[in-house]
Amino acid sequence: MPNATGMDLTASYYVKLRDDILAGGFPVATHLLETDLAARYGVSRTPIREALALLEHDRLIQRVARGYKVSEGSTQDVLEAYEARIALESTAADAAAQRRTDLDLAKLAQLQTKAEAADNAEEWRRLQFLWHEAIWDAGHNSIIVATLQRITAQLRVYDQGEAPPSCDYCASNAVHAAILAAIRERDSAAARTLMEEHLSESRDERLQNL
Repeated sequence: MPNATGMDLTASYYVKLRDDILAGGFPVATHLLETDLAARYGVSRTPIREALALLEHDRLIQRVARGYKVSEGSTQDVLEAYEARIALESTAADAAAQRRTDLDLAKLAQLQTKAEAADNAEEWRRLQFLWHEAIWDAGHNSIIVATLQRITAQLRVYDQGEAPPSCDYCASNAVHAAILAAIRERDSAAARTLMEEHLSESRDERLQNL
């Protein structure tokens, strides 16, 4: 069993690999070999091997004949991920309306304002994701947050489409504004329903792009 130092090293390279995969450093279907990754990161194969096993558990990569490859994500994979995400994130929105603090609300409002002012696709998408994370945090349920982090990581790996054209930004921003208003007013039923509808539309758009 690895000692504390070994566990720390594994965790460190798990985070490095995960971040690089999510950032597009290893495109979908890229083969990942222990020897190549050990050389890339300047470390022995042991923490790389253990980090790869954790990433496989998270369904970000899958085992193949020689090593692993970044998961491609079938239609069924996306459907299953969204089924879980819609259930959990609508619950998080409901909880946020009931439990949010003034600080939670201020963070959401700030992200909303920045997203509405974003002038490029990459920045807009980053702010949109941070806004969703802020909703999870405002629900104050650490298990839901951790599970949603894993699910959305899978979806980010699967997502090879472009950001929607600028004419669609306004529609998405408007939905976020409506959800934020429901949370501000502590209308948990409206927050849940709006989030369900929002993520259902997102699911359908993503499936069209597969």
